[in-house]
Amino acid sequence: MRFFALGLELDEHYFDGLFDNHLTNLCANYYPPITTPPVDGQFRKFPHTDSGTLTILYQDEEGGLQVVDRSTGEWVDVPFIENSFVVNIGDLMAIWTNNRWVSTHHRILPPPPEKWDRERISMPFFHTPNWSAVIECLPSCTDAATPPAHEPVHSGEYLEYKVVGLTA
Repeated sequence: MRFFALGLELDEHYFDGLFDNHLTNLCANYYPPITTPPVDGQFRKFPHTDSGTLTILYQDEEGGLQVVDRSTGEWVDVPFIENSFVVNIGDLMAIWTNNRWVSTHHRILPPPPEKWDRERISMPFFHTPNWSAVIECLPSCTDAATPPAHEPVHSGEYLEYKVVGLTA
């Protein structure tokens, strides 16, 4: 977060008090072998954005991760690069930056038929501010020509909305 602060022309310690009791978590996603051919348009994980500030995911060779290319609006494969991580910007960072940094819209497709017999576990690391942190447009991301694009939100309430509200 200190690098983010510097990149946003803020004091290096700007975010410190907003992450001293953070909601960060590591999740294990289990994908069982595929026993029935997927139907057209089926996903392993539906298109979405992540709620927090950023998500870090270790790359593997299984593939299936796609992101929206913002210049074309098309879904593109995230290339496998050995021993690397994928880092996605989350919704709260998009709100803070007034969409200067946009949430990564992504999805997981089923693997090709030759990989259907494989189990897969992915472990994304979700970085999220304190429950009570107010997320609103940062002073360095707004001016008279660029007013705030989002209403302020509370970190915990937004997380709850994304986890419970969207699935209810």
